[in-house]
Amino acid sequence: MLKGARAIYGGTRGRLYAAMVGVMLLTVLWFLGEMSVRNKETGTLLRKKDSGRNYTPRVYYAVVHTRYSPGWCRMIVSSILTNASVATLGMGGWYGHVKRWDWIYSYMVREKMRESDVIMLFDGGDTYFTDAGVREEAVKHFLDTTPKIPEAFNETAILRGEMTPPMLFTAEKGCATPQLNIMVKPEGRSEFQNCKKLFDDAMDATRGVGVENILRVNESGRSYLNGGGVIARVWALKEALKVFFNLRRQSLIWLCDQTMWTIVLTWSVSRPKHVKPKLLLRRGIISLDYETRFFHYPHSVSVESGVVLHFPTSISAWRNLMPKYLNQTSWFRALRDSSFQQKNAYRRLLENSSVEVHTVWGARRYMKLSGVCPLSDISDPRWLIRPLRK
Repeated sequence: MLKGARAIYGGTRGRLYAAMVGVMLLTVLWFLGEMSVRNKETGTLLRKKDSGRNYTPRVYYAVVHTRYSPGWCRMIVSSILTNASVATLGMGGWYGHVKRWDWIYSYMVREKMRESDVIMLFDGGDTYFTDAGVREEAVKHFLDTTPKIPEAFNETAILRGEMTPPMLFTAEKGCATPQLNIMVKPEGRSEFQNCKKLFDDAMDATRGVGVENILRVNESGRSYLNGGGVIARVWALKEALKVFFNLRRQSLIWLCDQTMWTIVLTWSVSRPKHVKPKLLLRRGIISLDYETRFFHYPHSVSVESGVVLHFPTSISAWRNLMPKYLNQTSWFRALRDSSFQQKNAYRRLLENSSVEVHTVWGARRYMKLSGVCPLSDISDPRWLIRPLRK
């Protein structure tokens, strides 16, 4: 092309022509990339419907973690010893609580997840699995009681307790929404009081509607949303992410996804008249894991439920309690109390195991666990029981 351009315009004009073509190509590529982002955030990608009545929904487990760390290594060990396959997303990236939802959405698209599939997401550095039996029972309950596809969703059935909401976040005692003032005018209260008021107002606005099955004051005190764990039908998470991404566009300074999801939850219940429809999720799609069936933030009590235990804030705060909770899990007791031969068998299992890692650019890799986590540590109960860096 350059040779032809020189023949027509001469050397200088040929270079100018080539430069103009280059700019045009870059503009087209930018436009296509922009359209891709818009499609992703508005959900205009084609729905991946279930093909055939005999399709069995898959269950995916994933964490967003941008680097290898001791706490992540322990979580992976617990997944291997309880027979759960966990994908790690965003490796090598710059972590952001809000940004991670782009990586999660892209992961669902790359995996071609179907509407009825289930995805369980949780923090990767301060968590671990409890027992395989607990997980299997909890997941079965979710599969049996949640609507498989959007057309099966019934708000009335959800409110009556005949269905489980298809998207559940961790329920905890603390109420933290540090960026609530972006969308809700504070009233001079503390952060906890302003956060609590958002929940109280949502319940007050719907008295008589009967929303207790999706929003309530729980007897255990676990009445508020924690962003560290969520389980959802894929169709429900995608529908919720449309609202989440619309909310993100309302400000350039969002940093706390927990604040955003709390707004999505409470507004989906109260449906304020001053709020734009694009910021309102259908009532009943999202709720909290009040029974701690999937996620358990221990709060200094014995753990009797929960697929995943979560230890937020400073991990050193759990120094005295970590041994107690780990010793309640069957996989850790088996590792701790096993014979010499069994210990060697566990060691070989960990040595030969690989972990699924997705880079921040979306490339999938299978890494040898012993190549990123020292085998001498991850096979040693005395190391696993320590408060490990996230």
